[in-house]
Amino acid sequence: MRLTRADRHLLDEGTDVQRKAMGILLTVGRLVEAARLVPITSAHVSGASYKMIGDPGLEFLEDFAQTARVSVPTTVNPLGTDLAQWQELGVPPTFAEKQGRIARAYEAMGVRPTFSCTPYLLGVRPGFGEHIAWAESSAVCFANSVLGARTNREGGPAALAAAIVGATPEYGLHTDRGREPTVVVKVRTKPHGMDYSLIGLVAGERVGDGLPFFRGFRGTEEDLKWLGAALASSGACGMFHLEGVTPDARGARVKGLKSITITRDDLTTAKRAHSDGTEADLIGLGSPQLSAAELQRIARLVDRTPPRIPIWVFTSRIVRDANPDAVGIIERHGGRVLADTCLEVTLLEHRFGTVATPSGKGAYYLPSLCKQKVIFDDVEALLERYA
Repeated sequence: MRLTRADRHLLDEGTDVQRKAMGILLTVGRLVEAARLVPITSAHVSGASYKMIGDPGLEFLEDFAQTARVSVPTTVNPLGTDLAQWQELGVPPTFAEKQGRIARAYEAMGVRPTFSCTPYLLGVRPGFGEHIAWAESSAVCFANSVLGARTNREGGPAALAAAIVGATPEYGLHTDRGREPTVVVKVRTKPHGMDYSLIGLVAGERVGDGLPFFRGFRGTEEDLKWLGAALASSGACGMFHLEGVTPDARGARVKGLKSITITRDDLTTAKRAHSDGTEADLIGLGSPQLSAAELQRIARLVDRTPPRIPIWVFTSRIVRDANPDAVGIIERHGGRVLADTCLEVTLLEHRFGTVATPSGKGAYYLPSLCKQKVIFDDVEALLERYA
């Protein structure tokens, strides 16, 4: 790899942590045959839920935090519980204590305590063509596809190393060639609501680690958030194009590519395939975390059709604090609005066995990460079912 003078200075004369970070990046770069490190404008690191990283991850972070400091604006993924409500949620004290240590370790390194999987909703919106190093799969898909920024699906340690160094190996989705579509996906039905999650699940399963070029529909940023999150869950996709909508789609070359078709029957089949529960213990909303507009909409729906079973709504601390009226409505009807955590990385299995959700990402990961059965349906249908 070609290293700049600044790169070599960090590698040879930087602090112990800076040298370790450079070592991680150079190892990754050599494995993928990257030509150089490219400067980044922001980083988003994963590995914040104690449930997911356990004691080894906690020890790694606390060791790094003794001397490490990030050099670019850096945000961080959700925790394993809402630290302001952990007692009411029945979270074991030992879990909460260790989760708090993880949060403090990130803050000590200068990471912004967003604890969110949607940093692009919290003022961190990289511009078209900006190189970044993000580690959350749904955020990566949104940044590449909807914003036109450039990032690979970074692993947690690599994203943290990039945040410390301020650069990342230039390969894959950082390059023009790596952003070219590999398959055309023709959608033969007009999507609405959870259909965007279903399209993502079906396409991800069929495309794998390819890069789909969608045709046949339109979508808002909110719609594409759900599509990308599901696509990145069932497949290994870090980006998609949507004809006439996403910024990279106009120049994409699709001539000669193989094509696949998604129909209404495919969406119906996918919905059934990801539903294995019979009676839900909990309605879970927010995977990825909800925006302010989505939280307000859920509050209106809950006010109109209050559920008889618990409903947990996941959003960022910033959105929760800025929308007290919506929070009040949901919690007045027995629900909880949880911040700093997310549906599939929070602690559910200690209390529940079946979760009802409209989230494709949630439906995909809840069985493996939370040991839950799933009832997968539109939020309106779920509220009516459990009214």
